[in-house]
Amino acid sequence: MYRSRNTHPCRQSPRPMHIPRYWAKAGQTVRRGQPPTMLERHLIVWRGSDLSLEDARQQAHQELAARIARFQRGEPLRHYPHNIQPLREPVIQTLTNQQGERIAVVTRNAAGCLVLNTAQVMFIDLDFDTALRTDWRQSLAAFWGRITGRRTAQPDAEQQLLARVRDWHAREARDWQVRVYRTRAGLRLLVGHQRFDPTAATTQKLMRRLRSDQRYIQLCAIQACFRARLTPKPHRIGFYRPPDRYPWTTEEEINRQRQWETKYAARSQGFTVCRWLGDLGPPRLHPDAWEIQRFHDAQTLATSSKPLA
Repeated sequence: MYRSRNTHPCRQSPRPMHIPRYWAKAGQTVRRGQPPTMLERHLIVWRGSDLSLEDARQQAHQELAARIARFQRGEPLRHYPHNIQPLREPVIQTLTNQQGERIAVVTRNAAGCLVLNTAQVMFIDLDFDTALRTDWRQSLAAFWGRITGRRTAQPDAEQQLLARVRDWHAREARDWQVRVYRTRAGLRLLVGHQRFDPTAATTQKLMRRLRSDQRYIQLCAIQACFRARLTPKPHRIGFYRPPDRYPWTTEEEINRQRQWETKYAARSQGFTVCRWLGDLGPPRLHPDAWEIQRFHDAQTLATSSKPLA
């Protein structure tokens, strides 16, 4: 069961969001052994810091030195858990609550989309191709239906996934407040009755239970936050990705990025990222969730009838 009166997915002191403001890179080409069996690698390390650029540089050089030592000893380089790199994204905006706590930041991802990163307000994206994958029982029933000619009508993907979400809510979370949106590829849930710790085992279990994307679940744990895209993916609106990857290091790169952002923002006005379908559960929201919901719906144009992208 995931009912809020029985579980406590938000710890007393959750880990702060890991979204650094400053990033630095350290790199070096290293060799081990002698020809003809000599190994050569070019090692690159990125590290982020909320303190300063100098602190980020110091961390990057320390990790680079450690990796060089491991390489020379023939040990694994230990890159990143689950093969998920920390996201190098510029912080565009910071949201705080009435107590002055940072409850969310808006960043720009590698594709150029604005993304809402929330400290403890849970978003769950459910893609049709992941959340609706069939198990062996369903596959067997479909196979038997083809043999006997007794096929049952299948609801469309949206209605099928909505039915699963409503069934989960009625059986396991009826006292939770859950806002439901339609996205281009599936559904988005905003759980608003309380705050959640994205790194807690109960939170991770819930997202797996609903069949959220496994990479998203792992990213929530690594960055200690939930994520929700606010603006369209460029390829869905006939546009292209940013020309350079953050952090931008030259005036030319910065100018190219600013020009791209202006064109992308104008192009995005004709589209919405998600469309509000309705709410499940009692109409009570945690104050932080209320602030996040208002901001999210305004930024995504969730109540408009524009095309999803």
